[in-house]
Amino acid sequence: MNITRYLKRERINRLLSSLYNYPLTIVEAPMGFGKTTAVKRFLETEKCNTLWLSIPSSNESTSSIWNKFATELTSIDKGAAEKLKELGYPIDFPQVDKVLSVLNDIVFKKKTVFVIDDLHLMQDLSLNTLLLQIVAENIEHLHMLLITRDTTHIDFTELLSKGMCYIISQQRLRFTDSEVRDYCHLLYGALSESDLEKINHYTDGWISLIYLILLGLESNIPVGMNSSINDLVEKVLFNPYDESIQLFLLKLSIMDEFTMKQAGFVTHEEKTSDLLKKLHKENAFVYYDDIHKIYKIHNVLLDFLRLKQNFSVKENNELYSRLGEWYLQKKQFATAYRYLNRAGAFEQILSHLNKPENIRNELTHFEGSLELFTSVSKDLLYKYPLAYLQHILYSVVNGVIPIQNCDHDLDQLITVYDQLEDIDLNYKNRIIAEAMIIKKFTTFNNINLSSNMNDEIIRRLNGRQSYIMLRENESTFGSPHLLYIYFKTPGTFKDIMHTVSEKYVAYASFANGCGTGSDYLALAEYALETGNLETAELNSFKSIYKARTKEQICILICANFTLVRLYILQGKISEALEMFTQFEEEVSELNNPIYNTTLDMCKGYIYACLDHAEKIPYWLQKGEMTKADFFYQGIAFNYIIYGKAVLLTKNYVQLNMLTEYFQEHFAIFNNQLGFIHNSIFETVSKYKLYGQKEGIIALKKALSLGQTDHIVMPFVENALHLIEILKIIALQNLDNNYIQKVLALSEKYLESLKNDQIIQYKLTRREIEVLKLSAEGLNREAIANHLFISQGTVKTHFRNIYQKLEVNGKVSAIKAAQIQGII
Repeated sequence: MNITRYLKRERINRLLSSLYNYPLTIVEAPMGFGKTTAVKRFLETEKCNTLWLSIPSSNESTSSIWNKFATELTSIDKGAAEKLKELGYPIDFPQVDKVLSVLNDIVFKKKTVFVIDDLHLMQDLSLNTLLLQIVAENIEHLHMLLITRDTTHIDFTELLSKGMCYIISQQRLRFTDSEVRDYCHLLYGALSESDLEKINHYTDGWISLIYLILLGLESNIPVGMNSSINDLVEKVLFNPYDESIQLFLLKLSIMDEFTMKQAGFVTHEEKTSDLLKKLHKENAFVYYDDIHKIYKIHNVLLDFLRLKQNFSVKENNELYSRLGEWYLQKKQFATAYRYLNRAGAFEQILSHLNKPENIRNELTHFEGSLELFTSVSKDLLYKYPLAYLQHILYSVVNGVIPIQNCDHDLDQLITVYDQLEDIDLNYKNRIIAEAMIIKKFTTFNNINLSSNMNDEIIRRLNGRQSYIMLRENESTFGSPHLLYIYFKTPGTFKDIMHTVSEKYVAYASFANGCGTGSDYLALAEYALETGNLETAELNSFKSIYKARTKEQICILICANFTLVRLYILQGKISEALEMFTQFEEEVSELNNPIYNTTLDMCKGYIYACLDHAEKIPYWLQKGEMTKADFFYQGIAFNYIIYGKAVLLTKNYVQLNMLTEYFQEHFAIFNNQLGFIHNSIFETVSKYKLYGQKEGIIALKKALSLGQTDHIVMPFVENALHLIEILKIIALQNLDNNYIQKVLALSEKYLESLKNDQIIQYKLTRREIEVLKLSAEGLNREAIANHLFISQGTVKTHFRNIYQKLEVNGKVSAIKAAQIQGII
């Protein structure tokens, strides 16, 4: 039987040719229905760019899949592919927005089909959502094609209703009676009508089963209905081989895909090359991917082999250990750890992680890492303390394990090492110091408690730098305001400022410069919040110059944010916005998702102060926060901007209801500046809903919160909404210097806002038409045809729309236009 022949199915090719009419096509059918083969055979004859990403297994990490997704785009735009890799898999709305911006900038010069095969194996369902967001952008000449066994978790209803999604189902893919006849004749030759009828009835057009039955006929196994699919696989694909080849197949089945060299390394089979060539030639279920130069075993056979595996624990561990060693040699450490973990080679993983040269943020979490660190003995963890400390730090920052548990584990480690006598003193001090550094994160917003350890850490490190704390680590937790994080008790704002400015600098001395410039930043932020303008400007610049010496971007963001807020108060609005725009462009080039999110918060806050709601990033207007990313959305600072955005909509009922919700988030770490801003939201909402009397009562309470620490800026920056009742309270408190200062600066702020020369670009009638049609699901070609203009003109209109609305893609533009009532 000639297994290398393929039946040309014109019917299926016609179905697939319709994919060019849609940004998304989904091919859905159970295993063995020929989904992948049909798509491959179709695309081989098409004059289009083909990008192909296979999800190898349900164990593949999301970050690994994302890197492969980006790599596929290298052939189209290498620069964009690198940007996507640098950004990493997007985990919140601002990061998704940045990814969509990069994708929208790619020029697909001709039709490009991006295939994602075996999507059902993807465990992280957020990937499905991201793919649909990409599709919704309707990027010109890009057509996504998803091959899957199940669409349960793909919410394509909206795209389907807009005519942007095309489904090729199992019913369409199954072989018709005539196709079954033609296929049998092509592979086997003449068959009796009786056998053909049985095959049609028994298989119901399932191509894999048809293939297995034909192999069975060649081995004199009659067509029958008593054999299960696994029985057939065993009889026609497994049993015909001798024991050595059977064992070879079973060993190969621990891998999802493999190169020839990799197969030889893992199986220790000397004749690997010959055996793979034989299997590929004789068995259609073992195939070779010419593009990626890898072998794969079809899922029908792979599932059987994995059920058939009967390795001893020792044999199983040896195979996974060899596979892990292969990836270690290739320096794919996270993948190596996954397989070494399956092999039970826990100590090997810990030993590798314990080497200072292998300490990287991205290696601290891998498949089974949490189970590994919780299952092995404490003695083994103490043997490899740097590995253990990396795990604890990851757990603290990502909320994997309760902070109090992490703190207890650190105390135990410190005690154990403090009592060790037969150990190099420098190494002993190193480990204790590293543990103390991480303890600072367990009390991260208690600046006095965490700073008290600095002297001991410096003494033990004795001039050396931390292995675990890297210069590029985030030192402000995504907040654009450093003191906001640590100010947690009323009446302590000034003390916190002094503590940060005097003691925080010590942290930079042993953390590879991480946090450099925070001393002057603390002085600048305090000066601005309390209305000392000259001091704020001077120390902002000092912070900027100092932070640049160690490339401390998070500190630079905070310092620039302080300067912009100051310049708005001083009436230098154009200068402020020009400075911020230049800085934003500089930081955006780094493609760091945390920095991008922090910049979004800066932008949202600034434009809220300037009463330009339309320029606040969409996710902050709508409150699309990510609970899992709490630490890196500014420790709830994002809710201040969300509140300011809602305030500008004048939806005072919503604002009033949200104050309770905001209070819960600010209460997690007792962020006092958050409480003050929230009290202002409560004041404005009550004033607008219940009248002047209620507004004055609420504002007096808010002012009392601010007066405790002489904080004025939150009130000043809300002068547009507070000035009338603020004047009344000021008249009643002429001898209150604090309230008089708030009023004076508020009046100055309102006067400065008159210098706002931001040009509000209005969309032209044609641009509105283009956007409306895009909202209805039309692509560029359809819009051009509808409006009788060229596609190039449509592209220009979109570029102008994005610029005017300050967005990165079609979906964001549509949402922004809907919010502003343009469409």
